[in-house]
Amino acid sequence: MRSVEYLAYLRSKYGIRPRRRLGQHFMVDDNILEFMVEAAEVREDDIVLEIGPGPGLLTRYLMTRAGQVIAVELDGRMVEILKRELGEAPNLEIVRADFLEYDVPDDVNKVVANIPYNISSPITFKLLELDIDVAVLTYQREFAERMVAEPGSKKYSRLTVMVNLLADVELLRGVPRRAFIPPPRVGSSVVRLTPKSEEERPDVDPDTLESVCRALFQHKNKTVRNALLLSAHEWATDREQAREVLEELPEDLLSERPLHLPPERVAELAAAIESALG
Repeated sequence: MRSVEYLAYLRSKYGIRPRRRLGQHFMVDDNILEFMVEAAEVREDDIVLEIGPGPGLLTRYLMTRAGQVIAVELDGRMVEILKRELGEAPNLEIVRADFLEYDVPDDVNKVVANIPYNISSPITFKLLELDIDVAVLTYQREFAERMVAEPGSKKYSRLTVMVNLLADVELLRGVPRRAFIPPPRVGSSVVRLTPKSEEERPDVDPDTLESVCRALFQHKNKTVRNALLLSAHEWATDREQAREVLEELPEDLLSERPLHLPPERVAELAAAIESALG
């Protein structure tokens, strides 16, 4: 049964309606659902996490390929439908939980999901803390484009830097609004995140890196020196300490503009600040 027909069957049987406050838009395009599973290279020895499965449209595809699927859903109504319709499958575990508060099992190695766009950022960074092989996710198109933006471009941002220091990011394809019921107001994109190993990640405290990024991109068109001074509260005790630290930093970094600093240079700057702060 095609996904659009399966959703019609569920709507007729249970009277379900997407809840806007939970960001529910149900993907019914079977080509894209299958594409996502293929992009994650889901195999029978994989334990796959799905965030926000809703009525189980993507779940059905994952169940046919994965050794185990863990579907984490906040909406109790959807959890009951999943249990009634798919709950007898031996390789499906249905969990009612807020993903942001959920303790992901250590043996999960892949994530495939159509995530709620209103919490894309916290979901992404939680996933990048996990020891997983890959995540294939659907994002709002504008968010996805920021993730892959080039230094110097209008969409280059703190998000770009932080995500690219933690993972290899690939924008795989666009998703038309008509692929969902109801159609969202914005376009969407499928993105593949491949987390970097510990050796590939920057050797700097994550909190320092985040605070320096915040300071830089609050004033991304100014020089690094001025951006760090103007937002000294983000990373230093006060402006006096900030000035002392800046005296120890390389001039070639300080004269750059955050908008043009590649992620690796931002990490280099954060490490130098961390060292100077002691």
